[in-house]
Amino acid sequence: MKKYLALATLLFLSACYTPMNNSGVSTNKPWLDISGTRLDFKGEQYDSCFQFRLRFWPPELQERINLKDACISACCWRSEKNEVVLNLNQNFEKELRTKGRARRYATDQVTLKVTHSNFANYTKVSVEPRNAITRNGLLKVAYEEVENPARLVQLERQAASYAALAPAATTANISAVVPSAPPQSKSKTNTAKKKTQKTSATAASQPAKTAPAVSAETAQARAVLQAQMGTQIDDYFYQMNKTYSKQGAVFILSSRLLPVTSYGNGLYLITCHAKARTGVDEKHLNAADFPCGKWLVNTARNTVTPHDDKAKRIANP
Repeated sequence: MKKYLALATLLFLSACYTPMNNSGVSTNKPWLDISGTRLDFKGEQYDSCFQFRLRFWPPELQERINLKDACISACCWRSEKNEVVLNLNQNFEKELRTKGRARRYATDQVTLKVTHSNFANYTKVSVEPRNAITRNGLLKVAYEEVENPARLVQLERQAASYAALAPAATTANISAVVPSAPPQSKSKTNTAKKKTQKTSATAASQPAKTAPAVSAETAQARAVLQAQMGTQIDDYFYQMNKTYSKQGAVFILSSRLLPVTSYGNGLYLITCHAKARTGVDEKHLNAADFPCGKWLVNTARNTVTPHDDKAKRIANP
């Protein structure tokens, strides 16, 4: 009887065995890493530091997770935390209110619970829902893009209002770089005034024409951004493409879009984003919009300043 019991135990352990971690502990998942243990006076383990070596689909999913607190970017002691709950939609409502757009994931939360058996020197992690994480550690969740039309309209109005007020707020800063015109004599002023009136009268009698200077100034602002931050933005999308490729996913990026808002006096806000199609394969692609930062461009000073957190991360990776 004992012989059959020992054989059954051996078969059970071999069925769920994975290569041992650096700490000499076997686990039931290759993505569960045991980086350290604590032993009692008898040499038996009473605690261990575990870490989940997870990957994400879509990659932006990890932005909803505190990776350190979730024991993904750092190990956690089992005695202090043996259960981790990943709340994938925790900040959905806040993000939708703030940005007007947000992703809602089909799986609301994923629970990971870690247990250990001293008899078998074996650490196990259970996952709920069971199929949320693949054998090789890919947390894959379906999602939908949700928009708040009222908030998007509000943001557009705020941007327009800010653009109207910006020249007055920035004149003091820009005047230090762009010298004002020298004072003119009274006779020159009167001559200029008459010339202006004459030009205005002539212009009024002719059909309106589109001023090419606006598009030229816009092109100059984009050129300054491209010259100073083009490489960093390209590298940002290159790294994103690598992340998708490592997960066996498809990432098809279109040309970058650079809408420009003029604040006057050579100051522009460029909102960088790009349209893309992503999916698990070429037959299952979803349209997505990927922001690449808001940039404040001063063509008078020939400078580019990151204007939001995304731009700061791209400028200083």
